[in-house]
Amino acid sequence: MGPGEKSYEELAAEISDLRRQLSDLGLIASRLRESEEALKLDEARLEALLELTRMTGASEQEIADYALEAAVQLTGSEVGWMGALENEEVVNLYNFSSQARKECDVTGRPHSFYIRGGGIWRLPITERKPIILNAFAAPHPARKGFPEGHVELRNFLAVPVFDGDRVVAIAEVGNKKTDYDRSDVRQLTLLMNDVWRAILRRRTEEALLDSKQQAELYVDLMGHDINNMNQIALGFLELALQRLDENKKLGEEDRFTLEKPIETLQNSATLIHNVKMLQQARAGSLKARPVDLDEQIARAISEFAMVPGRKVTIDYTPGEGRLVTANDLLKDVFSNIVGNAIKHSPPDKPLNVGIRVMEVKEGGARYYAVMIEDDGPGIPDERKAMLFTRMKGDRKTIAGASLGMGLVRTLTEDFGGRVWAEDRVSGDHTKGVRFVVMLPAAGARRPLP
Repeated sequence: MGPGEKSYEELAAEISDLRRQLSDLGLIASRLRESEEALKLDEARLEALLELTRMTGASEQEIADYALEAAVQLTGSEVGWMGALENEEVVNLYNFSSQARKECDVTGRPHSFYIRGGGIWRLPITERKPIILNAFAAPHPARKGFPEGHVELRNFLAVPVFDGDRVVAIAEVGNKKTDYDRSDVRQLTLLMNDVWRAILRRRTEEALLDSKQQAELYVDLMGHDINNMNQIALGFLELALQRLDENKKLGEEDRFTLEKPIETLQNSATLIHNVKMLQQARAGSLKARPVDLDEQIARAISEFAMVPGRKVTIDYTPGEGRLVTANDLLKDVFSNIVGNAIKHSPPDKPLNVGIRVMEVKEGGARYYAVMIEDDGPGIPDERKAMLFTRMKGDRKTIAGASLGMGLVRTLTEDFGGRVWAEDRVSGDHTKGVRFVVMLPAAGARRPLP
């Protein structure tokens, strides 16, 4: 063996060490994928709960209908049903999911069930815990068979809903294409716990006349779920601390592990801020008045003077004497649009944002058109139509709907204006997007149609 050459044993040891490192990296990648999927599901559940806060005129039945469709979507199920306990002996059905109503012939009948002597569906109540049956056709001591016309079930997940130590409701889903697991149990349990709180608040809300109390109830509902988001962040931090203790250094993977919980906490803060802004807008606590448009735009721009890890350039030339009919929440319209552009653009590329203001006339009234455009990835036409709407049952929309864009539309319309998105370069959405916010000039007599 010549000078500098390694022995067979040394090479074998190095290969073994590399294999171990590859195995560790694979494990880390797997954990990160699982964590990212958990974050997406948590965001979807939060979006569903945020939509509940906007259903200000919805009845208890409408809340239950919406919640069940969200539960089916979140768990990847095909069918589901939800019921509330009338007492310790009887469960009253709230509803069947939309797909269950199509497939099942028994959904149109009145439904009140006696718990004593019931089949598998009663187990979450009597055993006071979630039930998973991934082979529903297999023998089970609680099986009672299906009534005629009932949809066939391949697999089944059911969770109890508690109020204190009492089971007050149950939610059950079925026919997922893959097996149900602990993640499904967690998402369904968390969703239904908060939905039950929403139902209780609805019942209480019917007796409330004070609009301020009503707004506080909605904010309280969302504030509760922040604890769940914080738990996700803490999980990442604990993983980071463990790895740092083991390796005694901060590598790129460790930095990524730390950045994830920071991002989650920032997102949660933004969600709560937007909920509060929506509540202020709906409560009418800030009255419309003449507002300096350029001052509000400048306030929004100042929020993005420093964007960590990003090169963001915002081009804007302020004017003078441009007054619109709005209030101090107008700044949130512009900051949400700019923040959305930053959030949905590639983090490794620079982003250029341009803001222009033009005076226009429509219907004999004066308006200011604020055009905010960027050179990011753009928005396809089919997504533009859904951008300012909330979830209507589509799973993709649950995860991707933006409360911030909902706030932009709500505030703009409250000011008597309107907002839309279009291609920065006509006919090519990949060249970036332009948002146009039309606001009535102070003294304008009529709102936009």
